Amino acid sequence: MSRLTVKGLPLFNSSGDIDVAASGFKYLIDSMSFIRAQVIKQIFYEVSVEDYIPVDVGEAAWKSEVVQNLEFYEGGSFAEGVTNSGGSRTATVDTALSQIRMPVRTWKKKATWNIAQIAEAANVGNWDPVEAKLRSLKKNWDLGIQELAFIGLPGDTTLTGFLTNASVNINTTLINNDISGLSDANFQTFVKGLLTAYYANSNYTRDNPDTLVMPTADYLGMASAASATYPNISKLEYLENALKKMTRNDGFRILPLTYAQSTLNPAVKNRYVLYRNDPETLKLTIPVDITMNQAYTLNGFDFEQLAYGQFSGVMVNRPREVLYFDKTATT
Repeated sequence: MSRLTVKGLPLFNSSGDIDVAASGFKYLIDSMSFIRAQVIKQIFYEVSVEDYIPVDVGEAAWKSEVVQNLEFYEGGSFAEGVTNSGGSRTATVDTALSQIRMPVRTWKKKATWNIAQIAEAANVGNWDPVEAKLRSLKKNWDLGIQELAFIGLPGDTTLTGFLTNASVNINTTLINNDISGLSDANFQTFVKGLLTAYYANSNYTRDNPDTLVMPTADYLGMASAASATYPNISKLEYLENALKKMTRNDGFRILPLTYAQSTLNPAVKNRYVLYRNDPETLKLTIPVDITMNQAYTLNGFDFEQLAYGQFSGVMVNRPREVLYFDKTATT
């Protein structure tokens, strides 16, 4: 997908690409032109990261990395502890400690303006460039953290995202077509196999999964009827009800995610994720949330305002409680 940009920022809104050549204060009008006071702001694909991943803000501020200790138990089988009155050896148990690590990165950017720009904008009368630049600065952080949360940091493979953790196993056999387009029989096979694959991956331990993430395009197609036998219930409702019943969790959720589509993730696959949305399972750490410094000037004409923050990647502490499903065929 091609993108027109100004200073590296993608210029898209719900109406399509923005003409970069048309930007600026100067544009032709005549005595019959009417300039609306309202300025239409650019919009982006935005979701609440916290709906998908537990987020910890303020932990590990100004540290260089986040280290998570993992405790393991050793001790053989329970039967090894069986003894008799004449026995001289006693079986023992032990424990071990391991760690996973994720680096912390520091981010800073600034917005700049000068008195001439403010004066020129005042002639337009309906746009505040300083306010807009600061909105742009905040939006740059918000969109960057969102991308980091789901697919990691571009160019830095040490910071992984929700969809890109190498410790998570990938099932490439269950889903070979969009779920929304499966035939009645194949849809039933998918419903049967989804939790079976998850529990086999987790060795049937811990609690049940509580969230399934789907590529948005496939999710939207789930409004179709579950089958010819059940025309009054959608595939989405049928699948959600089945998962709630089998996990014994009425709060089970199926969520759409555009980053899970093949065109937007590094795996170049339509990726589905069945997992437990729990801080002990996975977590994104934001050691320092975006912080705006005060605007300042050295010459009374040029001004700048700097923002900074710190972020880490998504740590998957229990990889067996997360399972990727990649669609293996194209439609």
